Amino acid sequence: ALSRGARPARPALFRARTMSAIDAAAKKVDDLTLGAMSSDRITVDPADPWADIWNPPPQVYKERCPHTGYLMTKPFEQNNPMPGQFDQTSDYIVSMLKPVIKPKDGGAKAAAAAADAKPKKEKKEKAPKTPQPASDEDPFVKARLVIAKVLEVGHVENSDKLYCCKVQVGPEEIRQVITGLRKFVPEAELTNKMVLCITNLKVAKLAGQTSEAMILATTCELNGELSVKVVNVPETATVGDVVGAEGVAPGAAGYPKECKSKFWDAVKEKLKVVGGVCTYDGKTLSCAAGPCVADASVLDGSPIS
Repeated sequence: ALSRGARPARPALFRARTMSAIDAAAKKVDDLTLGAMSSDRITVDPADPWADIWNPPPQVYKERCPHTGYLMTKPFEQNNPMPGQFDQTSDYIVSMLKPVIKPKDGGAKAAAAAADAKPKKEKKEKAPKTPQPASDEDPFVKARLVIAKVLEVGHVENSDKLYCCKVQVGPEEIRQVITGLRKFVPEAELTNKMVLCITNLKVAKLAGQTSEAMILATTCELNGELSVKVVNVPETATVGDVVGAEGVAPGAAGYPKECKSKFWDAVKEKLKVVGGVCTYDGKTLSCAAGPCVADASVLDGSPIS
């Protein structure tokens, strides 16, 4: 008899019988499933290179599609994933590649047809070009020299050689000019002085400051030292008066917006003082009020720049 409160132990034999019954039921289900398979079903594809290590569960098998011969893996593939493709011609592939196949004629015909289909744009009439100076013209006609007036003179920061000037080059036109006259011309002497300027050189940057024109001056050596003097203009000259060279006709197109450095360099080579008068290639530089002259101390043949 069992003592009061004691729990009866489950016999090992009962557990073993239960597990055997479960295994037998599972085997019966497998046998019924496999037995229902048709004779054309196989477990492993013999052409599969992994066939020797492929060991699928009993429920997974291979079966050929009766229409295409494709070997389907069931129950995962219930239908041929590409029905009907195996018994077609290659036309369907060509149709898919059509957008990327290059035509035999290089697409010339298609491009021509497309061009004909597009409405043609009307050509805009080009504005007539401004006549340019002929290549055999004197480079002097490209340099715009005018009478100007220095209104203000200031110093350029961090430079002991440069002045920053406000220069009136026309009736209502004032430009900033950076000039290297600081060591040679006193500030008081330069202020309100009438000078000769070239106004159509390319805008330059000097010591970080913009320079929009150039004041012309003579240079020579006096008593072993460099002497730089501003070109003197006629007392009755007016701001904005154009200065030309005697006998050099202005260009047919007028002055260009910018006198390129190669032309200005060619002009400077021929700017000299001759007999106290400023000249270009021996021809006097003058405006309506008269000739431009050099300071009395300037030596004959001194360059102007």
